[in-house]
Amino acid sequence: MSKNKKIWFLLPGLIGLLLSSLVACGNLGYTTYTNEQFGYTISCPYTWYGEVSTDGTKCLISDPGRGASVMIDVAKAMPPKVAANFLIMSISEGTLGKEVTMIEDKPMQGSWDWYLSYDYEMTSGIFHGEAYFKQTEEHIYKLDTAALKEGYSRYPFSTIISSFKLQ
Repeated sequence: MSKNKKIWFLLPGLIGLLLSSLVACGNLGYTTYTNEQFGYTISCPYTWYGEVSTDGTKCLISDPGRGASVMIDVAKAMPPKVAANFLIMSISEGTLGKEVTMIEDKPMQGSWDWYLSYDYEMTSGIFHGEAYFKQTEEHIYKLDTAALKEGYSRYPFSTIISSFKLQ
């Protein structure tokens, strides 16, 4: 096989690799939401939709089938561990007495200050959630993901979480 034929043979694979890396980086098929009031941006698949509270402190981003969601909450500054405890208490209240199972509850280094991982039962099944907390001088930012436990890994949560940026 000549060198030119080998190059044409490899070209579709290289193009596919390039396109998949662009999707993974959030450049293709993603849209960015900017909250000017609280100074953050986040990207999500363009097919997902968002709802923002009237005061701008909450932003719910959901997939079209409402099987998965990302909730961004902004509150007055508090220690991330305290914010994590408030989240667990609110989930416990929402499950109507069903158990919330803590998986991880720990400080982080890098982009996020605290990480929380948990499972909880609702009438529609067992859900898995992960929450990430970032404290600034004025605010605490919570990014909380949720989906049915058995389907959690099929959603692009890691790409969405890594796209969150403070301005």
